[in-house]
Amino acid sequence: TGDFKFDHTPVDGETFDMARLAHYGEQGVLCLFSDSTNSEVPGFCPPERSVFPCLDRHISQAEGRVIITTFASSIHRVAMILELALKNGRKVGLLGRSMLNVIAKARELGYMRAPDDLFVPIKQIRDLPDRETLLLMTGSQGEPLAALSRISRGEHPQVQVKTSDTIIFSASPIPGNTISVVNTIDRLMMLGAKVVYGKGEGIHVSGHGFQEDQKLMLALTKPKFFVPVHGEHRMLVCHSKTAQSMGVPGENILIIDNGDVVELTADSIGKGEPVKAGIELLDASRNGIVDARVLKERQQLAEDGVITMLAVISTDGVMAAPPRVNLRGVVTTPRRLTRGGAAMTPSVLITAGEPLAAAVAQQRRQGPRCGLDGRAARDRDRAAAAPAPRAAGGTPDHLPGAAGPRRHPGLQGPCRCGARHPSRPPRRPPRRWA
Repeated sequence: TGDFKFDHTPVDGETFDMARLAHYGEQGVLCLFSDSTNSEVPGFCPPERSVFPCLDRHISQAEGRVIITTFASSIHRVAMILELALKNGRKVGLLGRSMLNVIAKARELGYMRAPDDLFVPIKQIRDLPDRETLLLMTGSQGEPLAALSRISRGEHPQVQVKTSDTIIFSASPIPGNTISVVNTIDRLMMLGAKVVYGKGEGIHVSGHGFQEDQKLMLALTKPKFFVPVHGEHRMLVCHSKTAQSMGVPGENILIIDNGDVVELTADSIGKGEPVKAGIELLDASRNGIVDARVLKERQQLAEDGVITMLAVISTDGVMAAPPRVNLRGVVTTPRRLTRGGAAMTPSVLITAGEPLAAAVAQQRRQGPRCGLDGRAARDRDRAAAAPAPRAAGGTPDHLPGAAGPRRHPGLQGPCRCGARHPSRPPRRPPRRWA
């Protein structure tokens, strides 16, 4: 079917040929592949002409320029906008390659009728009064390089947003594009423009039929087999349920995914061997395809950063200069960490370009470590729960409030690990026998 809906008042006057569909249905349709985009929406899709009065109201009430973005492929919507521009005495400037190409080809084939003097080159549009200007452009889905997106970022060479502008989004976000569209709207509002968007404004209707449109298509064609297409998986499932309600047996319905192959005969339908399908990423150099392995490595580099080491070795194997460690995208700001209430100090911190020898010397100056930092919390909890061990003099040793510095057996200075280690006598040397 492609994208379809039953519009009884079409903009171009060409009504849906339901009699022809019914004719093929009587002859027998083996399989129907049908659009499932709005299979979750009940009722009939509103006609395209229903947005005409709402667009007319916003255009006629605008005090400055009118900027409209919509799908370039929506020939009827674009034709209505050109008709409204002519009605309200506004010249039209076009932005976006697809918009220019579609309008040129549609006028050539007779699908749009507009005088040549209605259009003004975009470089001359600033010479016209704002009250007589209408800009029609791409960017309704928040595409980064589309005309409206570039205007919202202040990157377009010919058009800048004015506080008197009225910007109309005559489209709804495609699933997956909502965040991009919302961000574009926010940027335009931050620049002071009046932005008209949303279902409540009546400035957009879908080009995909609702549930009742889909039922009518099934009733007219009477297919033996049915394959819902064009939609998310949940939409395909919902469309298949609609087909079953219209009399198509469940075993004659096949739900497929990208890459699946449908094997169809006069008496059966099923899946064959799948083919490779999906999205392939092209490298910025345009010299090759970014495969899954390369993509995973790039994501890991983006998350963790890169550490490189430079060591100069002479021909005889002797290190000619101290090695250098360089960090790119790696956090190097020192921060005191705690775990279970006990402090943990990094063993060594190497900043970008710092010689490794200097970092090692710094660690040596810090003094010996007891090696029990990881057990600091456990030792502290045990010391708090168990009876306090006492030294020979009866004074609690290595507990809060104990006098004297904390020392670890075998070390000459205070222990810096933060733990309260239990006391234990030094190990006696082995006895030697004569």
